[in-house]
Amino acid sequence: MGTGPLRGLKVVDISGAVAGPWVSSHLAEQGADVILIEKVGVPDVMRVTGALVGDQSGSWVQMHRNKRGLDLDIRTETGCSILKQLVSTADVFIQNFRPGVAERLAVGYEDLKLLNPELIYLSVSGFGPDGPYSDRPVYDPIIQAMSGMTEAQNGTYVKAVVADKTAAMTGVNAVLSALWARSNGVGGQHVEINLMDCMLHWMWLEVFWNEAVPDAEPTPTYSDWYEPWGTSDGQIAANWVNYEQYKGACRVLGRPELADDPRFATRDARLKNSVAQRQEFASILQSMSTEEALAALQSADVPCAPVISREQIFHDPQVLHNETILEMTHPTAGRTRTVRPPARYSVTPTNIERHAPGKGEHTDEILIELGFSETEISDFRTAKIVA
Repeated sequence: MGTGPLRGLKVVDISGAVAGPWVSSHLAEQGADVILIEKVGVPDVMRVTGALVGDQSGSWVQMHRNKRGLDLDIRTETGCSILKQLVSTADVFIQNFRPGVAERLAVGYEDLKLLNPELIYLSVSGFGPDGPYSDRPVYDPIIQAMSGMTEAQNGTYVKAVVADKTAAMTGVNAVLSALWARSNGVGGQHVEINLMDCMLHWMWLEVFWNEAVPDAEPTPTYSDWYEPWGTSDGQIAANWVNYEQYKGACRVLGRPELADDPRFATRDARLKNSVAQRQEFASILQSMSTEEALAALQSADVPCAPVISREQIFHDPQVLHNETILEMTHPTAGRTRTVRPPARYSVTPTNIERHAPGKGEHTDEILIELGFSETEISDFRTAKIVA
């Protein structure tokens, strides 16, 4: 049993890749007992994605820490029966098959709620359970392209699995809400999320601010407004949102007269004339070093920072102060670096108690907990029901 606010919660996760497993990652980090089920003989795609040592990738060691791993062929009658034994005492079940697959395997919501009416069952899909796209295979870049995110990024992808992670965080929120409802007596329920809906919901706040009020005069979007500034030896991020910050930037950058320029004198005007504003300040900042630009802007209390490399993160004073990055030793991967769970609880602190599991690392442990003998487990392994 883990520490944290979700201590005592049992989660069975048969999902793969990112959008489903990242849900159980958050739950595991907060203390839930998460049993991750992989196919016998077939590693999850994220197990072998990124820098790799043995069966531990740079992605895997972060995403599956604090979980237990079980290799199980749920397509066999015995394997499905074992899964259902696990689910019968679980609080949460997660799957991200294409719509209809779980039902064909007899592990759909209607099947499992008969065993456990209190179960919170989460289905994650690309486009939803039905509709013109529901049967399509999908990956994160496909959702970025189809949601308008790629166009909003000036024709390129966000270089992260933003759709998968957005859906996962939505899924965590939905699961916890359903658990709260269950605690109020409504029982278990089926929760469905899809990447397309989650991505649009996440984007709507600012990416679609023109479309949200279609009768208003359009303004430039964040893609135009928030871009790094070039310096003589690098890049900085600097944003003057309110007038005092803008006036201060004008003063310390040697252009005090721009503070009263009607094109930029209000926040609305700076938004509408963001291209012209960028032209005015770009040449000034380009003539300054990063250190000079930051010193000037910080003296005026303007939010600013250097654009740093991933390697520099490990030496950043605030990151070091927060002890955000943890160094651990994994029995297979050796030295690993990971980040601590971001939420810090005063009464129910979280902890990293388990390394990411090797393939089928906890198979015997979990089956013994279910009451199977060593002989039975050996027979299951011989029949390739487990590994």
